[in-house]
Amino acid sequence: MTHDDWIHLGQEYRQKELWGDAINAYKKALELQPDGPAKVALEFIYEVLDYRNTDLMNP
Repeated sequence: MTHDDWIHLGQEYRQKELWGDAINAYKKALELQPDGPAKVALEFIYEVLDYRNTDLMNP
């Protein structure tokens, strides 16, 4: 598969909120093109997964 194929697959997984599959696809794209859009996409996913709404955590 090409870099663009991996990016497209990652986007499909991301839209379905299949985060692990999306991360794996973007990492494959990153191997093929280290400075490509996969880097930004991975950062976005990690931000989504790390998000915490502290207001909901207050007792």
